[in-house]
Amino acid sequence: MAEESELDVRDLLKKAYEELSQRNKNRQIDFPSQVTTLIADDSDWHRSRAGYLGYTSAREFQFDGKFWIIARGEKCGSYPADPYDSDILALEFSLEGRETKAVERELVKKIGESQYFSNSLVYGMADGNLAINERGRFGKQMIELLRPRINKFIAQEPEYDQEVLSLSTLRPICKKSVKYKPEFASFLAETFERVLK
Repeated sequence: MAEESELDVRDLLKKAYEELSQRNKNRQIDFPSQVTTLIADDSDWHRSRAGYLGYTSAREFQFDGKFWIIARGEKCGSYPADPYDSDILALEFSLEGRETKAVERELVKKIGESQYFSNSLVYGMADGNLAINERGRFGKQMIELLRPRINKFIAQEPEYDQEVLSLSTLRPICKKSVKYKPEFASFLAETFERVLK
C-alpha cells in the first residue's frame, strides 16, 4: 500500500509548481475564464471530439534576466484527453508595462498556440507516468536532466489489468498508477529553473 506522503502525478506537479513559486519572486495572473490548448483530437467529418489542457491562472517569473509565464494545466474536454492528466507550461513573456486586458488576450492566444505539449516542461499521464514532448521547446533539455535520475524518485510502478481494455484508448486499464517520492517535487522545481535560465 502506498504511503500517504507519496504523490500521484497531479499532486507532484502541483507541489513542484508551488515550490517554484515559493523559491522565486513571481506575480500571479488570474484568467477571467479557463484558457485552453488542444492536446488530443479525434474529430472527423461528422463530429468533433477534442481534449484540452485548461489553465485558470499563471505566474510571471524571472530567471537570469528572462521573463517567463508558467502555468499548471489540467485535462478537460472530451474523451481524447483521457490518457492525460496535467502539465507545467512555460512561455517566454514579460508583463512589464502592459495593460491587464492586453496581457490576458495575448496569453490566451499564446497558450492556445501551445498545442500538443509544445511548450510544456513536463506533463503527466492518467496512469501517473511523467512525459516530455521530445520535439517541444524544452524536450531535449528536460530529458537530459530527468532521464538519469527519475527512477530514484519512483515509489510505486504502475500496474495494468491486461484482461480489460479501455474502449476509448484500447489500452489495458491501469489498476495502480505511478506514485512518486515527495522529494521529487523539489528536484523538478530545480530542473525547471535550470532549463529556463
